[in-house]
Amino acid sequence: MKLLFLEDDPMDAELLQRLLQRAGLQFQAVVASDENEFLEAMKSNGYHAVLADNALPQYSSMEALKLIRATNPHVAFILVTGTVSEEFAVRIIQQGADDYILKTNLTRLPSAITNAIEKKRIQREKEMAEKEIEKEKELSISIINSLPGIFYLCDSYGKFLRWNKNFERISGYNASEISKMTVEYFITGGAKDFADNYLAESFATGYGETEAIFVTKNAKKIPYYFTSKAVNFEQKECLICVGLDISASKQTETELKEVNEELRNVSGHLERIREEEQARIAREVHDQLGQQLTGLKMDISWLQKNGAVKAGTDEWKDKVKEIEEMLDEAVLTVRKIASDLRPSLLDDFGLVEALEWHSDEFSKRSGIDIYFNHPGSGIKTDPAITIGLFRIYQEALTNVARHAEAKKIITSLGFWDDQLSLTITDDGNGFDSNKKEKSLGLLGMKERAYIMGGTLTITSEEGTGTRVTVIVPLRKTPG
Repeated sequence: MKLLFLEDDPMDAELLQRLLQRAGLQFQAVVASDENEFLEAMKSNGYHAVLADNALPQYSSMEALKLIRATNPHVAFILVTGTVSEEFAVRIIQQGADDYILKTNLTRLPSAITNAIEKKRIQREKEMAEKEIEKEKELSISIINSLPGIFYLCDSYGKFLRWNKNFERISGYNASEISKMTVEYFITGGAKDFADNYLAESFATGYGETEAIFVTKNAKKIPYYFTSKAVNFEQKECLICVGLDISASKQTETELKEVNEELRNVSGHLERIREEEQARIAREVHDQLGQQLTGLKMDISWLQKNGAVKAGTDEWKDKVKEIEEMLDEAVLTVRKIASDLRPSLLDDFGLVEALEWHSDEFSKRSGIDIYFNHPGSGIKTDPAITIGLFRIYQEALTNVARHAEAKKIITSLGFWDDQLSLTITDDGNGFDSNKKEKSLGLLGMKERAYIMGGTLTITSEEGTGTRVTVIVPLRKTPG
């Protein structure tokens, strides 16, 4: 031990040290006889105990005690004096002295010193432990408040005992309001007793997880995923719960369902178009080409029957000429059917010429004027891009003819860098393009653009016409 004696009488200081040595205490002693020596000695601040006389000239034990308690409250302070009133003894103990010993009865001094030092050690360790607990509590609160979701601790009745700042922020309730509420105020599911059943199951099994709706103060409903763990808190069974907002994943799930539905609709639409086109071609083959071939067969049969008799006559020559004309018509029919299936202009001349030809054909059939602006015939694209743009153009013009009641269409084809753009603008009825579009024709056009690695946007307002813009790469990206 390191002891500081505040004693102006050298003989008394020596007496006290010998007494402690005979009692078996091992210590280092520093003696200060006045205020200056005491203040100088206190600079080392490494003492276990201070033994102070009360009757110092121009300095009192009360002043020494105040200094000790202000600089190092964990140093034991014992008043060792000749005489002291009972009133003063009580007052100095109240001010923080650990004990007082009269010099006329020093037998209790050794135990008083060891007891006071032990008391201070326990007090110091208790304070350190409390500080550590406070640090851990602050750390726990900091961790809980930094969680991305909501956190709460509730008892078996669902009453909230602890919660984080996110709980207050998201729910819209303040701490005072939450302290008077229970879990069922916030969490709802498909059943009326959803919250009660979830708590009961979590307490029964020790763990729980569920998807539920978190209801805020302003009645906003947010989908959450909750996990819970049963714990013992303050001698009672409680439940720790953490909830994460799953709005984004729910939105993604909804959008994915909508996309799948759109894909099924587009697939069905394309299948119907394919069936209708096949039926049209079948009718054309049957009604035109079939009749032409039947007529040819009948004429050839006539030649076979009458060839020996009428060969070289005018009737023979008229029949041969008729056959030639039918063959020409059949060839034209075959070419038209092939052109409908895939315009030869796409392969023979390219995209610009094919779009220009289709614009003329459409204008003749519909009576709608088309103004086609393009950079010339020098655009070379991947065949898949060429046919894709052509089909989009066909579909766009068909939509104008069916729905727009337009009088004029302006088409622009342009390219820059590695991209190609096609814009079709009409002066028809228009529609609100901000509304989610369910038109299968428009969905099919967007799907074609996506397949080509491009984008298709539709801008329209009621009464102002419609603009369709397609932007695709000049070369189709593999994969």
